[in-house]
Amino acid sequence: MNRIKLANLLILPFIFSLLNGVENYGAIGTSRPGAANPTSSVPTGLYQFEMGTNLSTGPGQDTTFTIPAFIRMGVYNNTELQVGYANQYITIGLLYSGIKLINRLENSIIVTTSLTENNDSLTEYALYFPISYSFKNGLSIWGQAAGNFYNAEEKDPVLSYTLAMGNSLGDKTSWFFEAYQSRPMDQENNNNDPPISVDYGITYLSDNNVQFDISMGITFEKDNDNYTEASRFLEWGFSFRLPE
Repeated sequence: MNRIKLANLLILPFIFSLLNGVENYGAIGTSRPGAANPTSSVPTGLYQFEMGTNLSTGPGQDTTFTIPAFIRMGVYNNTELQVGYANQYITIGLLYSGIKLINRLENSIIVTTSLTENNDSLTEYALYFPISYSFKNGLSIWGQAAGNFYNAEEKDPVLSYTLAMGNSLGDKTSWFFEAYQSRPMDQENNNNDPPISVDYGITYLSDNNVQFDISMGITFEKDNDNYTEASRFLEWGFSFRLPE
């Protein structure tokens, strides 16, 4: 026990020293929680780690348990490399946020590809266009348009879009509310109204380099003329960044 306590005393100052090395970059910007991707890149030379736990269930469904993980690396000015893992798929992406249109508006372009867990084939390519705007009173709105393209011939390309808003509840806590939907690009082959999802949650910034989050959401499917609950989820996680 004494050895464990001694090890903790030695490790904690090392971790804090690493975190102090990135204090000058301002508050951390994360891709979680929510469905929309980030509009800003990780500063050059920094590594950012994002991880969480997701519990999902629905009427007549078993509860599923996933642990999505995400690594973001600032490789150049306004450019980051991304590596993610979720649901037995590995995703590799590149984000660029160097296109500035107007003040208080942030936007980025993200290109990703997904591989199966054993890395034997590319299964999906995606293009994301996230955008956000911050008002002087602290309120922020953001959204995203995206296209997903698949290698499988029987799977149609998918268009998805997200709209969200959020604000601070104090110096360290913020809330958000989000709605998103995906639909096949070829509507002639699909006459069904696609499901629509909403989620909401809070984030807590313990310091400029560490953020905790918790969120929940519901997906609705159209049954005749009414939307009914198809599934729901609860998710919690954290994000932190370290110098190179």
